[in-house]
Amino acid sequence: MPHSNDFLPDLEEFVPDTELYLKMYKLLLRATLLGEALDERKEEFAPLKIFTGLGQEAIGVGAGIAAEPYDLIAPDHRVQQSMLMGRGFPEKKIICQAGAFAESIYGGYDFGIHIGVPELNFIRFVSDMGLNTAVGVGAINGAYYFRDFLNKKKLFGKDPVLIAIFGEGAMSHGNMHSAFKFATVYKLPVLFILNNNGREIRTDKRYQNPLPLFSPIAAGFGMPFNVLNPATDPVLMWRTAKHALKHIRKRGGPYFIECVTERVSGHNAHETMMMSGYVPKGLRKEWLTREPLLHYTAQLRHQGILTEEKEKEFKNEAANNIAEAFEAMKTYTTPSKLRSPFAETKPLPMLPYLKKQKSRIISYGDAITEALSQGMRMFKNMRIFGEDVESGGVHGRTKKLIKEFGRQRIFHTPLDENGICAFAIGQALAGILPCIEVQFLPFSKYMMGPLLNYAGTHYAVTGQSLAMVIRAPFGGGFASNHCHQEMVEALIAHAGGIKIVCPATPYEAKGFLLSAMRDGNPVIFLEQILHYTHEGEVPEKPYFLPIGDAKLRKTGRGLSIITYGAMMVEKSLTAAKLLEIEGVSAQVLDLQTIVPMDTDAIISAATKTKKVLIVHEAKTKFGVGAEIVRIISEYESKVKKDADLKNFSISTKVLGAKDGPVASHPALERLRLPQVEDIVTEAKEMML
Repeated sequence: MPHSNDFLPDLEEFVPDTELYLKMYKLLLRATLLGEALDERKEEFAPLKIFTGLGQEAIGVGAGIAAEPYDLIAPDHRVQQSMLMGRGFPEKKIICQAGAFAESIYGGYDFGIHIGVPELNFIRFVSDMGLNTAVGVGAINGAYYFRDFLNKKKLFGKDPVLIAIFGEGAMSHGNMHSAFKFATVYKLPVLFILNNNGREIRTDKRYQNPLPLFSPIAAGFGMPFNVLNPATDPVLMWRTAKHALKHIRKRGGPYFIECVTERVSGHNAHETMMMSGYVPKGLRKEWLTREPLLHYTAQLRHQGILTEEKEKEFKNEAANNIAEAFEAMKTYTTPSKLRSPFAETKPLPMLPYLKKQKSRIISYGDAITEALSQGMRMFKNMRIFGEDVESGGVHGRTKKLIKEFGRQRIFHTPLDENGICAFAIGQALAGILPCIEVQFLPFSKYMMGPLLNYAGTHYAVTGQSLAMVIRAPFGGGFASNHCHQEMVEALIAHAGGIKIVCPATPYEAKGFLLSAMRDGNPVIFLEQILHYTHEGEVPEKPYFLPIGDAKLRKTGRGLSIITYGAMMVEKSLTAAKLLEIEGVSAQVLDLQTIVPMDTDAIISAATKTKKVLIVHEAKTKFGVGAEIVRIISEYESKVKKDADLKNFSISTKVLGAKDGPVASHPALERLRLPQVEDIVTEAKEMML
């Protein structure tokens, strides 16, 4: 309950002492001189582009110094350098990262402003505008859960806040809507700072917002806000941020600061010469006179805080640091090593007891629920969230769990797949194991930004694992429509960095889901909706199955049917039995895992029968089947290089859904999807 004192206005004023005034000056000086040096020497980094925040340094300096060391930072590309240097990241590392050298923090996988530094609580910035802010919202929530429920030492410090800085261009992006929605709904400690610098590349801000300011949008989300216009004074920025941070730590919930500036350089340094085409010459000159370092130097001189001697000393020190950094650049090398898209997975425990332990017959759906329940007990850092999950989800898989684990570990989210995925990534960065539910696989299209641009690239770019599970019920066979039944697994598989598992039986459903939880990578777990009620034998205790291993469901000599997904595995097995009656011996290989694909099993099946029919629910064209054909074709070409095997040949065909959207009427759906008789017909034709 609030105290009576809380009803009075807060009259505290934040006034720097001499030491703090000079601390801000030195950081502002370093950031400005480095930005100018990078701008002047941009051609040394070609073909890479240089991004600076010239004229906007006061935002990063003031906000960065106002923050506590344990606060999380999700910066934009204009303030990144000043905030990094404020936390001890030296000019040498910034220049190394700008050139994407082998010695840079990402080893050449990303450059310049696209950086995250976990040891400094910096959340990785990517070019998907506002995404690291949405990720940061998940991270701050995860940090508090980790601190309060998992780690009594409170490694994240006392009452951390996420400080997220972004431009007005990002305000047009759904990522920002997701960030605002999740932060306000969950009342999270987030300081949103908008750097309204007037331009998105070369587009005027009036194309982003009909009003001169964006802060009314924050008010619409129920956030208190403040406006700095112009935001060129580091002390005013520091003071405004200190008040906001105090408000957040005392009263909870997010806060919004809008900083009005003007970009005096190009979107990147190489485009500054183009500015005369879209910025009035007089306006740019006017803003150049508001240069933060120029004004702050005069202010400190007037206050008697900065002497001429000290100014010269600080400038020499900053210039020397920059000179040393550029000198060090001569020693950096060109990257030459590619990194795997996946973190190494711990070896699965030996399970000789499986044959001895007690099993019983349960449904595919109940096997998934049991895996979730056992996973929550095994992995204390695991949390389940998504749309409707407190009530069980639309498919009822989490209904039995809320009573045991409570709303701190199983909770609803806004109806926003983009936000759910970004929130999950942030949770993972904070040490949580998120297991999220997408109601239907096609809904994952709405989370492609965070899924493909952040989760899917994270290990390859950073070398840091990102463990998360996305449950995605899928498939046809029931009356619905395109938005609920479209197959998009090939789209996700093509992006890379995301494992895709597709179990066909209750036994595999439980074992693979538990393995996904301990994999250490982003894993999409596909659940066949039509088979939720199908039953099979499942051990009671936890067990793990190796992700990446296919399974031979039926042996045969004349033809190999390669498939995946419970419905198509079932149809393929039925077709194989009918083919046996007609004298065709067909084996059935269930991929089980789409990514990584079991190439050895595919080659083995293809080599044995020399005829391969690939069956899947997805459309025939541009799908997983085409990838399997590529694998077989490359193997065939390799074998033919042997003169004695030049006539070696493997016939392949893909049988998938017909072109066009999913149909709602069952009669049309039956015509669109592969049926048992279709598999039999295609197999017999291949045997001719």
